Amino acid sequence: MVKKKIKRLFFKDNGSVSVYAIMIILPIFLLNALLIDTLRILSAERQIDSAMETALRSTMSQFSSDLAGVGLFAYDGEAAGDSFDSYMNNQFYSSGELSGTQNLSRPTLTSVNANFDNSRNLVDYDVFRHQVVESMKYQAPVQVGKDLFDLLTGNDVSVEEVEEAEELVENYEEILDLMKKRNREIDKAITQLNQYKKIVKEDIENDIIGSQVTGDTDPIPDGVRTFRQLVFYHDRYQELKDKQEDEEEELSSDEEDEMEHYEEGMEADIYQDAAKSLFDLETYHRDIPKSLIGANGSMNNPESGTAKDYNDQINELMNGSELLEELEEFTLTDEFFTEILDNSDTIYEAVRIDQSLGDNPDPGNAQAFTVGQLFPLFYIAINQDTKSNAELVIQSLVSKLNNLKENQVEKIETQMDKYDRIKRSLESVDTKEEEERADTSFGELWAQLNSLNDIKGQIEGDNALYQELDQIIAEYNGTTGNAGDTEEPSRLQFIKDAFDRFKEFIEFMQGFPNSVRNELYVNEYIMANYGSKAPYELTSAESYAFSTKKAEYITYGYNVAGMNYFMFLKDIALILFVGNLIGQGLQGGFAGPLGFFKAIAGALITTGSDLINLTSDGSIQWNPLKAFGGKGIPANMPMFLRILMAMKSTGETYNNEKTRRLQAVITKETGVNLNDRPSYIEGNVEAELKLWFIPQLAEVLPGSVEGNYYKFEKRRVYTY
Repeated sequence: MVKKKIKRLFFKDNGSVSVYAIMIILPIFLLNALLIDTLRILSAERQIDSAMETALRSTMSQFSSDLAGVGLFAYDGEAAGDSFDSYMNNQFYSSGELSGTQNLSRPTLTSVNANFDNSRNLVDYDVFRHQVVESMKYQAPVQVGKDLFDLLTGNDVSVEEVEEAEELVENYEEILDLMKKRNREIDKAITQLNQYKKIVKEDIENDIIGSQVTGDTDPIPDGVRTFRQLVFYHDRYQELKDKQEDEEEELSSDEEDEMEHYEEGMEADIYQDAAKSLFDLETYHRDIPKSLIGANGSMNNPESGTAKDYNDQINELMNGSELLEELEEFTLTDEFFTEILDNSDTIYEAVRIDQSLGDNPDPGNAQAFTVGQLFPLFYIAINQDTKSNAELVIQSLVSKLNNLKENQVEKIETQMDKYDRIKRSLESVDTKEEEERADTSFGELWAQLNSLNDIKGQIEGDNALYQELDQIIAEYNGTTGNAGDTEEPSRLQFIKDAFDRFKEFIEFMQGFPNSVRNELYVNEYIMANYGSKAPYELTSAESYAFSTKKAEYITYGYNVAGMNYFMFLKDIALILFVGNLIGQGLQGGFAGPLGFFKAIAGALITTGSDLINLTSDGSIQWNPLKAFGGKGIPANMPMFLRILMAMKSTGETYNNEKTRRLQAVITKETGVNLNDRPSYIEGNVEAELKLWFIPQLAEVLPGSVEGNYYKFEKRRVYTY
């Protein structure tokens, strides 16, 4: 019976259409229900997002007007969470304008709060730079100006070309400086060599051998001392000696005096009586190498600070450079040193007296002995009453001394004459005058720059102000300033610094604008809000004051009154100097030392003139790359500051330090502590929407469903 009823239910025609309709309509109904609730959820989500966006913007509209005055935005209201909550609730529940209209998808707010991310305030480098770049990306290109653009894009000079010019100038300066140092050491050696030669050429001949004696052999006079005197009076002395030994004869008092005169000559320490004794030869021989190669040096390894060391440095710098050919006539080869040292050694070995004569030396074989050995050998011969042997010793002495003069001494003098010609050419009247002119010009230029020292005391209050800025920077976790240095460098150091700064200038031009684009915007922000202001006169205290040179402080970061403007002027002078020097066509070299010093003096004088015109008239027609076909432009102090700021803004460390100084100035000028003014807010909202249909269907959607409610958890951030 039951089986029939079931069969009738499914197979009878009555009611079958209704069942099929239900089976089709039910899924459609469920799908529609899901779609309706989904649309309501999406609509509610958009309402929440829109409301959060509006609420966050409305909350952050309470920005600091002081910071806004310099193009920065940070929150300056109170209880941002309350404001956010109020703005959110007004949009959903209030009858005011923000409430909107009633709709079928309005959610219910269950939790509303907003918080600041204090790690992302204006002290943060990224946040700060983002705001600056955004405010300056349209303004900065206008501020840079056409003239600077022409300067940066109208020249194709390479760093390599500038480095070649730098190498030439520095090599010239270093070589000439090394030549002076070398020559000073050689002059010390020559002072010794002149005395050394004099012993061989004059002293031994005049004071030891003596001149030929003529006249009567008696009486023997007082003061018999030389070899030739002893030989000349030898027969008279023997005669008196024989008479003295003869018992039948007695010597008169005059004859006794004669014998005493001769014997005193025999006993005299003839070496010490010489004008320049042979003992001095030891001293000279020891001292000559000290200046040339060093007491413990050698030709291949001279000691530092010796003439040979300086000469090796000169030759290394020359290194076959065609542009340095004019200096070749002032160079010395190794032959100069070897000839002097080797021949000095030969003379010393021939003349020194601390040499053994051996057992039973034979005065009759005088040629076998050195000059130094012949001195004691003469006394042996004269004491042996062998006048002929003593004469042989004198002849051998004269012969050996003449041989030393004609060979060793002459070779030394040849090198000394060569050096003397080099020294005279290097120290010609014209060259000396031009070098003095270069030194004077450099001193005058530095004096112009260093007017700071005369007016430091007139810049009242700046040192205390810098200390306050340092404290602000320290609070922002930055590097504080330093004292700076105004000591006058050497001319060579000035040239090195100038070329270093000029190469940075060239590298900046080649990299503009891509390499430092964002930093250029920061720099233009500095110029727009705290830019360099007149006056610029070198002797005006106001020119160095913080009130007119805030941008210089931000750029250089010195915490001593006036130092930042001084460093700015110094950098300008360095760039101007190299531009002026290159403009003299130094790629073709210099016409020797005279031409070099003329070029240096001319560039320094022109730089000094440019600096005066720039600081007094405010502008110069500047063409730093004239020699390379560059364009000339009217350049003023703000343009130079732009260039120098950009040149420095290529390293992250410097850029961060510059940013800290900028932030400190902003705080000082506005009175707003950037740590207390956030610019990044996060809003969090929890809401729910009551579902109209089957809640279980909504569980297939992202999000959570609790009971009959769909839950929303929204987070949104906003920054200026």
